[in-house]
Amino acid sequence: MASTYKTPGVYVEEISKLPPSVAEVDTAVPAFIGYTQIAKRYADNDLKKVPTRIRSLLEFEQYFGKGPSYAPLAIKLDDNNIPVNNETTVGKSSFVLYDSIRLFYDNGGGVCYIISVGSYDDAISDATLRGGLDELKKFDEPTLILFPDAVALEKSKLGGLQQAALAQCNLLGDRFTIMDVKDTDSGSDADDFRNNVGMNALKYGAAYYPNLNTVYDKTFLFRDINKSITTSGGAKKFKDLVKDTDVDENKVKIKDRLTALESVITDNENLAKGIADFLSLQAGTSLDGLFQSKYTSFLSDTTNDANFKAIFNYLWEMLLNADGLLIDNSAEPKVKTKLITNADFLASAKAFANDNFKKFMQDLINLDNEALQPGKKIFDKPGSYATYSAKFKSDELKAMVAGVSTILDGATPADKLNQATGKLRELYKAIAGGITSLAAMAQGYEDTQSAAIIKYIPFYNGILTTLNSKVTMVPPSGAMAGIYASVDRDRGVWKAPANVSVSSVNGVSEFIDDEIQAGLNIDPNAGKSINAIRPFYGKGIIVWGARTLAGNDNEWRYVPVRRLFNFVEESCKKSTSWCVFEPNDANTWARIRSQIDNFLNNIWKRGALAGAKPEHAYFVNCGIGITMTAQDILEGRLIVEIGMAAVRPAEFVILKFSHKLQQS
Repeated sequence: MASTYKTPGVYVEEISKLPPSVAEVDTAVPAFIGYTQIAKRYADNDLKKVPTRIRSLLEFEQYFGKGPSYAPLAIKLDDNNIPVNNETTVGKSSFVLYDSIRLFYDNGGGVCYIISVGSYDDAISDATLRGGLDELKKFDEPTLILFPDAVALEKSKLGGLQQAALAQCNLLGDRFTIMDVKDTDSGSDADDFRNNVGMNALKYGAAYYPNLNTVYDKTFLFRDINKSITTSGGAKKFKDLVKDTDVDENKVKIKDRLTALESVITDNENLAKGIADFLSLQAGTSLDGLFQSKYTSFLSDTTNDANFKAIFNYLWEMLLNADGLLIDNSAEPKVKTKLITNADFLASAKAFANDNFKKFMQDLINLDNEALQPGKKIFDKPGSYATYSAKFKSDELKAMVAGVSTILDGATPADKLNQATGKLRELYKAIAGGITSLAAMAQGYEDTQSAAIIKYIPFYNGILTTLNSKVTMVPPSGAMAGIYASVDRDRGVWKAPANVSVSSVNGVSEFIDDEIQAGLNIDPNAGKSINAIRPFYGKGIIVWGARTLAGNDNEWRYVPVRRLFNFVEESCKKSTSWCVFEPNDANTWARIRSQIDNFLNNIWKRGALAGAKPEHAYFVNCGIGITMTAQDILEGRLIVEIGMAAVRPAEFVILKFSHKLQQS
């Protein structure tokens, strides 16, 4: 508004009469922390430990892959090649995040965050999962925390992780933890959970039990099934079981195709072993971690000649091994396999060598061809690396090292060492990336050949059906996150996420009756309620509980009450930031009071608050002598008090019956 008018004319002034509104925040945006097949959007592992927002299962599969493969331990076939159910067993996998995501979307989930902390080659670690939890702290949108893979941890470590999640919820005040109770055969699952989850911030979490029996098919590799079959005649393979007369559409015998496929599998296994030997990997050690262990000592002192030689020797030997692994043209190759002499693989190996190693060598030579100075020896004796040229099996690599001995055996200024190590790191990544790419190509080739042949094995699908029936259990947190999202969307966050059927499941790991649930639902010692998921005849699998872990707390006993307050608090917090640095006077107080009053009135009309009138359902107070003193004004504090009568679920519906005497 202009304070003075100096030019004659007509002026328009817009006067704001309406208060700003409160925008409702999302209430069911879960963050899944766990292990995935990949974590890749643009480059290898560029999404590892990066909270990533997705909208669908398809998007998850694009960035994080699918579930792990399961290994059959034993497959017993009868005389008709039909699996004997009680003699067919399958190994378990601890990685259940993918199936949890599937349950999330099948039960109504929408937007969620994925924090991949590792791959299926890693061991599940509470420290790693905590690292993902720490990354989540930086993001504001997620409102639910869950980590289904954590049920593989020891009970005490699982409890420690759950305590850390509750602590984050308490600190930020805008999220809630959905917990899984570790499901074992010990009979003390509930007691162990309660003993390990602690006593702090229990109002910010809810636990669910037992595990769910899903309807999803799992991944089984042809190679694993082929090794696990037994019949009355002993161990067999598919080529022993198909008929001699079975042929494909090109009149090729199925037995011959299976024999060829087994040869491919053997080649691939040899390739995998060669790669493992070549990289000298230990269980749970990443490629980058292996290199970093040799690289870190050099970074601590860029003039350390010995460290430079050690890391260069490591990479040089790595290249020699890669040469023997990839180029199968010697009398005694490291890995003798028909598969890697396939034209595509050989071309890939050569391209990898040309594009990466040659470039590295040239860059290293060019570091200081013009400014070589005596007095700084990197390598002890002249010619020590010139002899390596003869060791390479491929002509391409022999040509690449020609002339390199000048720089390798010469004198290099100390200030160039750090640049050289940068090139070493590039070389390491190129070698590791090339080997990993080759292994993926080989596995893809095997998968393609397997898919092409199994359709000619008439009893293969019967085996898969039996195997899938053996591996179905998934912790319930993923399904519950989907139900939270569905109920919030259809009814509101104030509706208890209970008395709702669970989709894509056909059973539970433990049948819970009323007597068992009484001990789960009410904990007289510490009030740590555990919500049961139960099958009911004619209804399906039903969520039959809606309590937080603060079961003895009259204020925060129920999940919808805690989550309603989270919703209102966060919505009001974000929508009232406009008043920061506004004049702390009656006009501002009236505007903020009106803003919050309108918001609460709207959710009261939708059934979130109890009361026949607005004044019975909530209050909003703000003003000097009401919520603030003169000292508060002087110190810049604007205090608003909000009270709400939250609706609570009718957990116990009691119908009282009595006899009435006849009166006519």
